[in-house]
Amino acid sequence: MSVQKQALVFASFGVSDDRARQTSLDASAKLLAERFPDWDVFQCYTSNFIRKRLKDQGRQVPSLPELLEGLAQQGYSRVLIQPSHLTPGEEFDGKVVTAAQAAREWFAGGLVVSRPIFDTAEDYPVVLEAILSEFSLAEGEQLVFFGHGSPHHHNPVYERFQQVVDERRLPVHIGVLEPSDTPNLPMVIRRLRQGGGQQILLAPLLLAGGSHVIRDMAGEAESSWKSQLTAAGFTVRTNLQGLGEYPFFRELYVSKVQKALALSGWLK
Repeated sequence: MSVQKQALVFASFGVSDDRARQTSLDASAKLLAERFPDWDVFQCYTSNFIRKRLKDQGRQVPSLPELLEGLAQQGYSRVLIQPSHLTPGEEFDGKVVTAAQAAREWFAGGLVVSRPIFDTAEDYPVVLEAILSEFSLAEGEQLVFFGHGSPHHHNPVYERFQQVVDERRLPVHIGVLEPSDTPNLPMVIRRLRQGGGQQILLAPLLLAGGSHVIRDMAGEAESSWKSQLTAAGFTVRTNLQGLGEYPFFRELYVSKVQKALALSGWLK
């Protein structure tokens, strides 16, 4: 009796910074490999820009369509794709779901796409607990999360997450980098002033602490969030670690895979 070849694909936007990649994406993929030993774990990046940059550095990372084609050629019968993406936004819909639909017929045993971290209403308090367990605020300090947002369509996930935070009356404020999306930095500053505190811990609501974190969140340029918050009169300290560096957060991917396996009937 032949053993069915099973592939678990950890699909990420990608990151070019070596440290951020190793401590977030690679660490998350390693955990999945440990927890699901019956599955061969592979990684791919959905960002064409990141893959090109890495290729110029001598590192080859496949796109999701390329990886799926290769898995089919290698005789894999069953594939589960776990996106690293935090939200079911443009990148997930356009790069993950679309690629999976195009490749579905290649796998006789089935191809299943698991869900992003923020998916159902039940996810929000679970994610909040996983994140906050990794932070320690000083007395009177407020926590500002720096998210990405969507460049073309409003992504409501961040506002919903803020609502969950506010229901618990926590000194936590969530904003996004994309200028066309909300809540933006001016909205965050208004919230901070209403809260009355002057001390801020600024941290990424991003999986990996790459260039956005180093440059756009914590950089020394006037346009960075750190600089703008300082100019607005706040005292700012920064945490540059991406969410994928926190063990409790990485466990969320394990839970997502377990749920997808259960729903597909593949859970032993």
